[in-house]
Amino acid sequence: MTEAILERLLREESVSGEALSRELGVTRAAVWKQIERLREMGFDVRAQGRGGYRLAGLPDTLMGPVVQAGLETAWAGRTVRWAAETDSTNRLAREWAKEGAPHGALVVCDWQKAGRGRRGRSWETPPGEAVAMSVVLRPQAHPSEVSLLSLSVALAVCRAVEQVSGLESRIKWPNDVVCCGRKVSGILLEMDADEQAVSSVVAGVGINVHQASFPEEIAPTAGALDALSGRRILRADVVRAFLRCLEGAEALRASGGLMPAYLQRSATVGQAVRVLSPSESFTGTAERVTDSGALLVRRADGRLCEVLAGDVSVRGLMGYV
Repeated sequence: MTEAILERLLREESVSGEALSRELGVTRAAVWKQIERLREMGFDVRAQGRGGYRLAGLPDTLMGPVVQAGLETAWAGRTVRWAAETDSTNRLAREWAKEGAPHGALVVCDWQKAGRGRRGRSWETPPGEAVAMSVVLRPQAHPSEVSLLSLSVALAVCRAVEQVSGLESRIKWPNDVVCCGRKVSGILLEMDADEQAVSSVVAGVGINVHQASFPEEIAPTAGALDALSGRRILRADVVRAFLRCLEGAEALRASGGLMPAYLQRSATVGQAVRVLSPSESFTGTAERVTDSGALLVRRADGRLCEVLAGDVSVRGLMGYV
């Protein structure tokens, strides 16, 4: 009921308690209780006598109605589930996908307690400090083509970060987004498919926004948009920008224009890199990204190696010097 009242307040300049009571089929006292709850959450809801209630100010929240307010997308984020806190938005999104969540359905939370990054790493999102979201995608694709979807999501994050922060953003292969030499976003895709077709892909995205400090092990390489840009950025603006950019990136993928746009933002191609894989580590020069999303690295002895997975560090970027 709280989100229904919030949605109504976001749509109208003012709305009476009587109208809310009638529309929701509850008592005026129940409406008042939810108004008080919104105030406790930081919403500036003002009573205007016979004029009803008016929303005069918003907190920095990721509640569904706030994210969707002013959102102009065809499919991305048209359906939203919000949680004040959860262990993992990817877990919630995968469960929702199995229940039939539509293409573009969004799960977002204000506090993700046990998010996961690539290779089992954790991605911490302290309460109210970052964006933690997952999008359900239903691509008409063979499982072998899903790696390109990872590049598409990375491009969307990169463009969104630039739009809301004004910072120049780059993509460290395959899908870390970097600003000013600091990692501001990580992405994890999880697929549900058989040998022939993809049922769903859940794209989990974490974006650092307000953090002033980080755990010791990542402090030298991590960054947040507020600190890097020098201004306060609303997290809902970040989410809306990502959803818009995701639709644009997916249109590029469908038309065959994704790779040129991705390479234009690459912080890896043409650079000296160090590759850490389960079987070996080596240095070389990143030459290009293949049409399937693999990274081609020219080793010092002249051999050209295809890197499908593993950590790739770029000289002078995030610690490789």
